Amino acid sequence: MLEHCAKGSDIRLATHSRVVTYDGRTYRDLPKFKEIEIGHIRKMVRHLGINKECAKKYGCF
Repeated sequence: MLEHCAKGSDIRLATHSRVVTYDGRTYRDLPKFKEIEIGHIRKMVRHLGINKECAKKYGCF
């Protein structure tokens, strides 16, 4: 979803989570687990200001 809806975003691993940066904003609470709960994705979309309509195409809302 990030590749299509948030072009230019960057994901890096931190000690306890993944850190996503996009458009000058940072989201630090994305878990490292393979399976990520939809609530984390929704919160990240709102926090980073990603287009919700685009995220809906990938089942995020």
